[in-house]
Amino acid sequence: MKRLAAVAALLLVALAFSASASAATVTYGGYSWPAGQAYSTSFSPNWWRNVFSKMATFDTTITFIDNVSYSWHFTLRSHATYLQIHWLSSQTKKAHCRANQGSSAWAACSATN
Repeated sequence: MKRLAAVAALLLVALAFSASASAATVTYGGYSWPAGQAYSTSFSPNWWRNVFSKMATFDTTITFIDNVSYSWHFTLRSHATYLQIHWLSSQTKKAHCRANQGSSAWAACSATN
């Protein structure tokens, strides 16, 4: 009985690590951004984090866009060099980011599923 309990506990630990290891961060926009350029991921219910990292301060927007009304959710617009938003929902959505500056810049967007 103790051996069965030990095997069950080991399987639970292995399952927990395999589930957390399946999350992936994908860079979907960058690195040299033309003025006013926007990028998006594909639609998926699995996206939950959206990040915009920049080498300089300039006006940028990050958001999630749903695939029903195409509304923007958790939109953040800022000059900060690091922007991050979360949408913990199973609704199908895409991560979206836009550089609102008038010249090219170095930046990258990434999303986690």
